[in-house]
Amino acid sequence: MELSAATLTFISIISLPILVTLLRRKPAPSSKKKQPPGPWNLPVIGSLHHLLKSLPPQVILGDLAKKYGPVMFLRMGQIDTLVISSAAATQEVLRDKDIIFASRPTLVASEIFCYGNTDIGFSPYGPYWRTLRKLCTVELLSAKVVRQIAPIRDNETLSLIRKIQVAGQGGKPVNLARLLLSCSNTITAKAAFGHVSEELREQFLSAMEEAMKFSGGFTIGDLFPFLRFVGIITGQRRRMFRAHRQLDSVFDKIIAQSEAKRDDSLVSVLLRVRDKGELDFPLGTTNVKAIILDMFTGGTETTSSAAEWIMSELMRNPEVMAKAQAEVRRVFDNLNPQDHEGKMEELHYTKMVIKESFRLNPVVPLLVPHLCRETCDVAGYEVKEGTRVMVNAWAMARSPEYWHDAEKFKPERFEDSTLDYKGTRFEYLPFGTGRRRCPGDTFGLAVLEFIIARLLYYIDWSLPSGMRPEDISMDMFVGATSRRKDQLHLVASPYKVVALQN
Repeated sequence: MELSAATLTFISIISLPILVTLLRRKPAPSSKKKQPPGPWNLPVIGSLHHLLKSLPPQVILGDLAKKYGPVMFLRMGQIDTLVISSAAATQEVLRDKDIIFASRPTLVASEIFCYGNTDIGFSPYGPYWRTLRKLCTVELLSAKVVRQIAPIRDNETLSLIRKIQVAGQGGKPVNLARLLLSCSNTITAKAAFGHVSEELREQFLSAMEEAMKFSGGFTIGDLFPFLRFVGIITGQRRRMFRAHRQLDSVFDKIIAQSEAKRDDSLVSVLLRVRDKGELDFPLGTTNVKAIILDMFTGGTETTSSAAEWIMSELMRNPEVMAKAQAEVRRVFDNLNPQDHEGKMEELHYTKMVIKESFRLNPVVPLLVPHLCRETCDVAGYEVKEGTRVMVNAWAMARSPEYWHDAEKFKPERFEDSTLDYKGTRFEYLPFGTGRRRCPGDTFGLAVLEFIIARLLYYIDWSLPSGMRPEDISMDMFVGATSRRKDQLHLVASPYKVVALQN
């Protein structure tokens, strides 16, 4: 979302002829209905100058909402944008009028990488999207499927612990962020692709890493549709298509291997559905690629980022760390490792820790943008068809209007609480809510909770020499997800040693 001052200057210069043309036109008749309040706009760039700060966008928008209100209008370049920052307005948009806001805007990156927006995340609302959603909830991401991949979670989280123990020998700080991302990548890749070769999995992860470089924020073409040609001039679109072709080539190889040896992987499930041809919409190979791409992007960086935030909060709050660690060790002690997952429901306090970290550090702080499909009213204001809608989940989760000691890390606030991950309370939306709520929450939570439980069970954690809990920076970088600006490095001492594999 952030654009540099130089970029805005460039936009202003090349837009002058268009601006002159627009100013010569007769203004369209204004609506007599009440318009949402918002900050002042500049010609061409609209409200973008308000975002030219070093703070993350959700923080800037939260500060603006304190001045202009929880239903706020911004002109983001050419795009009318509504920013929602209250539970009441969120309920109106994502529950009461959910069907009106059930679509997604078309973005340059999603159009290129998601095969023309044929994925679940960005496909327009309609029969095709409903078919994909049903396919996901029934065939791909059901509780049954999540249980079936338990052996993968078990093996890869133990592998994570082994790598940490090796990397931390001699008291050397471990780059936990890098190891967490590798673990979540491998779990999702093995669940998605099954028994494809290790070499092919590595090729896919490399191609995904390249593709993810283009996933942070909006491009110039997203904010100024009449300037989409700029991406061609700068070479950005060429680089995007090159990364897409690299990823697509690996997909072709993976699907070819999956065709040869069908298993219980997500790709094999989709290929069986494709071959049966029983869906309302025929499922082709391109659709399979788009769906798996969503499964992967939703189950890797989000999980690793969330785990890193949780460990950061625990290190900043030693008393919480001690309590969570004592619970995990009481439950897991004297068990075989393969029996750990069956005891996860007993980790009540640990689950509260995870909920509280999601509150303070949502990995998708502004959710995925929605699109207004028809002109309507929200909180008494007119919202026009085509308006982009952003929900500032981060601001609501830190608002003293909804939370006592809102900035304090207090897992106990979730004890005996009705707050869950299902989006029934609109001030707490780590996975969104309504029709476009994240369909992979069960999958992601199962991986995240098991990673955290094993990190707490097998390792005694401490800070690098000379560092105190209050020295841990919580500065964030917001791209596809909100992650720590500085990767977390910790000293890891084994509590229980996991034997190295031969």
